[in-house]
Amino acid sequence: MTIQRVISFFTILFLSIPSFAQDFVFEGLINSELKVRIRYNLSEDKKAEGYCIFEATQEKHLLSGEQKEDGSIILNQKNGEKFQGKVMASYMYKGVYLNTEGVEQGSFLLTKIDATIESDEALLVAKEEEHDEVKQSLTPQEIDQILTTHLKEFRDCNQKGIDPSKCRQFTSMALTEIFKTNDFKDEYVGGQYLTMTEAYDKIAADKTWKMLGDGNQATFTAAQEKANNGEIVLVVYPFKGYIQIALMRAGDLKMSSKWGMKVPTVSIYFHNDPEKSSISKSINYIWRGPDNVEVWVKK
Repeated sequence: MTIQRVISFFTILFLSIPSFAQDFVFEGLINSELKVRIRYNLSEDKKAEGYCIFEATQEKHLLSGEQKEDGSIILNQKNGEKFQGKVMASYMYKGVYLNTEGVEQGSFLLTKIDATIESDEALLVAKEEEHDEVKQSLTPQEIDQILTTHLKEFRDCNQKGIDPSKCRQFTSMALTEIFKTNDFKDEYVGGQYLTMTEAYDKIAADKTWKMLGDGNQATFTAAQEKANNGEIVLVVYPFKGYIQIALMRAGDLKMSSKWGMKVPTVSIYFHNDPEKSSISKSINYIWRGPDNVEVWVKK
């Protein structure tokens, strides 16, 4: 009788113990460029909860989803974008990344890793502490070569009647190659280069960028010093519905009687008039005056 009571006791205890969800951590690349870490748990009823971290931008997004009958796992972000794929051979999560409309934005291949939650948080903190000035270490000749190459591609793009949005990505391509930065890529669309309007919206909302000032002598003088130090300095101008972004070149300010001040030399791919584009031209030959001009720098 005593034995039966003991057995009954442990039976009840066993049945009352809650089942624990399985924990999974995967890390890898979307479109072979954007690094992401995913952590989620999968309950017995196949519901998934967790989060993902986009390492380049330090962004953490909550995930919720489920495992389907066919074994596929769907992990939804609150913004509507989602991961959809299958765990292969118990150590790879492979699938596609979908936007809010369910359109495929790229593929991903993530590998199962042994990582603590503390290491997840370290990804967010460490990156923030490591923000350095974005500088280039190329020679003026090397920079000229990069700008010239992309300028030719930009003009060819316009002449061939390719999708205009693609043609407006060449400034981002050049800046990325010169300064080795991901600030001009869309981290959610597999590292696609940004148009100038998209790039402006991004840096304006980015805490690591700041507007140095308007188009005046004090701003140009301070900006030229930064450009001569190898820092990235952008001159921005709204033009006929588009944002134009020029790269301030290293060198000396030159007096412009039209602008009534000393002005910088810039490189610009002029979208509304490709033949007006140049890798090195005084700013007063590009725009009529300093009104609406903004100068942006990386903090």
